[in-house]
Amino acid sequence: MNPNSTLRAWLVWTLAALFVVFNYIHQVVPNIIADDLSRAFNVNASALGNIAASYFYAYAVLQIPVGFIVDRFGTRWPLVITIFAAALGTLAFSAANAAGNAQLTRVIMGGSSAFSFIGCLKLVQEWFPPSRFSTLAGMTNTAAMVGAAGGAPVALLVKSVGWRAAVAWLGGAEMVLAVLALLMVRDRPAGSIDSEPQLEPQHGNIVHVVINPHVWINAIYATSISLVFVAFGGLWGANYIQKAYGVSAIAAAGTGALLFLGGIAGSLFYGWYSDFVGKRKPPMVQAGIGALITMSCMLYLPGLPLIGFKVGLFLVGFFSSANIVSYAVARDLYPRLAGLSLGFLSTLYYVGSATSQPLVGMLLERRNSGGPGAGFAALTAGDFRFAFLPLVFFMLVGLIAAMLVKETLADKHPPGAVRPVPVNRAALS
Repeated sequence: MNPNSTLRAWLVWTLAALFVVFNYIHQVVPNIIADDLSRAFNVNASALGNIAASYFYAYAVLQIPVGFIVDRFGTRWPLVITIFAAALGTLAFSAANAAGNAQLTRVIMGGSSAFSFIGCLKLVQEWFPPSRFSTLAGMTNTAAMVGAAGGAPVALLVKSVGWRAAVAWLGGAEMVLAVLALLMVRDRPAGSIDSEPQLEPQHGNIVHVVINPHVWINAIYATSISLVFVAFGGLWGANYIQKAYGVSAIAAAGTGALLFLGGIAGSLFYGWYSDFVGKRKPPMVQAGIGALITMSCMLYLPGLPLIGFKVGLFLVGFFSSANIVSYAVARDLYPRLAGLSLGFLSTLYYVGSATSQPLVGMLLERRNSGGPGAGFAALTAGDFRFAFLPLVFFMLVGLIAAMLVKETLADKHPPGAVRPVPVNRAALS
């Protein structure tokens, strides 16, 4: 790859990765403005969870179709169109006047943003060599964590201009990104061998991906280990921190951002680490053990001081970001059908994400120390710890899945060497 092509590749990745950043900002915004939304739409914890989760419902439903679209038609135009749509949905959310309208706009935002992560990884496959896929996937996940860690700046913006204006600013910035993507993003380098998208029928290939048990095990790992980012970091974590440690909303958002800062460090590390050692499975197992132990201690160790909680939150984010290795496994299993394989993984991930937020909300309603019918303000730290028990359980499930997952990289190459990516011949027949 010549220097000009290399520079263009990084530019294409940067613009696509910025859409990933916006995607994750949209995911965590309800966590930052939960109290504002509760007052604006007069809803309880369960209803608030449904408003937030509607983003993930739309996202999850479209993951396999997204994979099919980018495999068959290319990435550029779907990406540009959906960035525009996500921006319009964000602007509509800022003006919503009822809970139903807010939920509908979140569906539009989630459905549009469904193209962000898979689209970015598909562009990585087209613009970079296979030996760098896991590293670039880790960097893409880092972009996601940067967006998710933007809670404190967004909280300051909300405090300065109000939640509606802050959300509108996000929509305007995303509109600018859409214009830049239109001007600069292309499906692949000029003159590359695969100059046209694949147009052959893929229905049989979809079935082949879906019935592969290794695909399911890999997707279960990716989902289970990382629900903490969505259910804790994306909605309920800031309120728990305020209840447990008596800090302000802005301080709680800053503390909660440590989960995603840990995710940034872990994404960079695990993407590189997996490529360097030439293994997928060991990093996944090691991270699963670390995430389970740290999450349990962070929530249930008696008398844990705030500084200990902060360290634990960072480490949970670090270990849980090993889910990025699952995306490399999905790509390894089906190199020619990377969009479909990644789309199936993302479907399970976002189905889990969509159900985790209302699940925690439902448990909060059931356990509310203020009694039946008590409001959001009556919740205690103990109520939150009870409601977070499923997150710990699913981390255990993730560890078991990591132990069962198939190793997809060959063992015969020394650490750090450039390795050929194995081709699944059955997927090409």
